[in-house]
Amino acid sequence: MALKLVQPSEPPLAEKVRQRVKRTPKPAAMLECRCGSREFIETKSGVLLKDGKPTGGTKTLICAICLLKGERVVVA
Repeated sequence: MALKLVQPSEPPLAEKVRQRVKRTPKPAAMLECRCGSREFIETKSGVLLKDGKPTGGTKTLICAICLLKGERVVVA
C-alpha cells in the first residue's frame, strides 16, 4: 500500500470573507468579535414591566454570527 499526498482544499467562501474582514483596517473605537464579525444584537435581561412599560434591565451586545452558530458571545 502506497502513501498518497492529497492537495489541500481551498477554505470555504465564508472563511475567506471572514479573513478579509479581519484584515481590513477599522476605527479604534469599532467593536469586533473574536470571530471577526462586526455585527451585533443588543439584548436586555432582567426587564420589569411597570405600568405596561419595560423598565430596568442590563443591556449587552451579542455577536450575531456566533449566535447563529449556537454560541452566546457577549462583546460589551
